[in-house]
Amino acid sequence: MQNAEVLFWKLVEENRVSLGRFALALTGSSDDAKDLVSETVLAAHRSFPTLRDTAGFRKSLYTIVKRLHRKKVWRKRIFAPIHAASSVEDRIGESGHDVEKLLHTLDRLPAKQREAVLLFEITGLSLEEIRDIQGGTLSGVKSRVARGREELSRLMKDKERIPMPAFKKKPLEAVVSVTA
Repeated sequence: MQNAEVLFWKLVEENRVSLGRFALALTGSSDDAKDLVSETVLAAHRSFPTLRDTAGFRKSLYTIVKRLHRKKVWRKRIFAPIHAASSVEDRIGESGHDVEKLLHTLDRLPAKQREAVLLFEITGLSLEEIRDIQGGTLSGVKSRVARGREELSRLMKDKERIPMPAFKKKPLEAVVSVTA
């Protein structure tokens, strides 16, 4: 049992940085990311004795973090009041404008594409590992990553060209009657 504990923590430490980055990209908040990583490690620790091969540990970590995050998002949508939803600025704190724009744009991607891009770009998982986590075929994962990148690039470029929404202009009669 002692060897299993040592092995578990060694495997967690090997994946800690990339798991934290993935959690941060999913949540957009360092505090939420830390909570998500903690819950993931706890769940992985509980299920570690049933793991047949340690080669699958990395895949199981990302599967757990993805499922826990989806569950939290679902619960927040069901149980949280609408006015309690945080804005992008609240979630990223003092990060730069580019990070804010990237996180906001990532939220606009479909969930599967966003996960595939984050798993590939942020955590450095291989396409095969992403297929194991997300399911489906390898060509499906390749398509999700490629389409996600293209859409992210398009949205980021479009966002630069689109000005902030302007207020509706009042008809001239309304302006004249107010000032008269």
